Amino acid sequence: MKCYLFLVSLIFAGYVSAQEPTFSAGSKVFVENTSKNENVINTVQELLKRLNEWDHWQVVPTAEEADFKISIDVTASKGITLTSWGGTSYVMVAKLIDKKNEVLWESNAYKSSPNGTNGFNSGRAVVKKLMRDLKRKFT
Repeated sequence: MKCYLFLVSLIFAGYVSAQEPTFSAGSKVFVENTSKNENVINTVQELLKRLNEWDHWQVVPTAEEADFKISIDVTASKGITLTSWGGTSYVMVAKLIDKKNEVLWESNAYKSSPNGTNGFNSGRAVVKKLMRDLKRKFT
């Protein structure tokens, strides 16, 4: 019985290791954003900059070239709140989607309001939070 269990686990381990990881270093990624809001576009540009600096994945200009895509949902809102001093607050959620349009990973909702700790740039702050989690998860 132990022999069979060992054999099955050995076959399973071989199968798992033979699979090509979608998010491995050098994979091609496309960043998808459907919003036309200027604040959101600037936040996505910051994400593209950070992804290129990280250099774990290759950012490509079209979804057809990519191994997977990062779909970004950013909500920007203005006004004074308890935690902000006015300006634009952001909430960002990212989904990593394969070529079959299956969501393989979804981030937490990253929130930030402009204050002194983030240099009054909450768009950059939510990108930093996302990048921190991407690096932890995929490197």
